[in-house]
Amino acid sequence: MQIDYYAYQSKMNTWNREWKVIVCVVTLCFIIGLNRLPISLVSLVVMSSLTLFCGKTPWKIYRRYMMVPFVFLVISALAIACEVSFHALGTWNLSFHFFYLCFTKISVDRAIGVFFKGLAGMSTLYMLSFSTPVHEIIVVLKKVHLPVMLADLMNLIYRYIFLLFDVAAQMQTAAKARLGYRNFRISMKSFAMMGGNLFFLSMKKANAYADAMEARGYHGELLFLTEEHPVLWWQVVGSLVFFVVLVIIFKQC
Repeated sequence: MQIDYYAYQSKMNTWNREWKVIVCVVTLCFIIGLNRLPISLVSLVVMSSLTLFCGKTPWKIYRRYMMVPFVFLVISALAIACEVSFHALGTWNLSFHFFYLCFTKISVDRAIGVFFKGLAGMSTLYMLSFSTPVHEIIVVLKKVHLPVMLADLMNLIYRYIFLLFDVAAQMQTAAKARLGYRNFRISMKSFAMMGGNLFFLSMKKANAYADAMEARGYHGELLFLTEEHPVLWWQVVGSLVFFVVLVIIFKQC
């Protein structure tokens, strides 16, 4: 919900959505396909700068969301860099009497590459997420001939999630007001009852929304009013320069 809020507040929200999606997809292809550490670093800096300075996303919010993949990637990098052996191998090793934890230069380089590749990929996806509301991304998917049924399901599921969040929050507040979380046993009972009630309420709301859609003339396709924004010349030039720089870096590496 917070990402959606900042997507609507972003200064990049008025930029052409097709351009943003293309830049995001092509950048991800460069990061994953070329597999070079300098490319990952440059992409990380450029995409983070777009989100923070062009989109004006608050640094505290962006840092908090980046901490989730950061922690995961740190753990993954340590697992990649570390090798278990019964003999002392590699450049660095730690003895645990029965076995050794070994770190070789190849494994450490691989772990660093995976770490920054993951961060660069997440910064690229966050650039799109923090600047483009979901319904505009779905509009782009429709333009590339995503089946209408899938696009409508994506819209409905995404909007329905917020309704379930609101209902769950109200039920949790009611349970807390009745001391439903005063100990572990009661908390588990309250959680189970809330889950069951949420399921039945979700089915009831789904039927109500289906009736409302049919009453408004739904005939198999959801139509949304969207604002069109042209691609500016400096956006095209900037993206081309960025991609050329990545190609040059790949050639130099």
